[in-house]
Amino acid sequence: MELVLAWYDVREHRPGRLRPCGNDECRLFLLDRSRANTARRCSMKTCGNRLKARRHQERARRG
Repeated sequence: MELVLAWYDVREHRPGRLRPCGNDECRLFLLDRSRANTARRCSMKTCGNRLKARRHQERARRG
């Protein structure tokens, strides 16, 4: 029940700041605390690093 109340509180007081992680393989949500409201991943340490590494590998393969 506390989780539901916390979720509601965040949605009310910080609209648009709670969203799913941008990594399609991740099932977590992120609370965007950035000034510009541009965060896309739940954690740079895990999801962000994996996505950046994949993009780098794809670019390196292409040439």
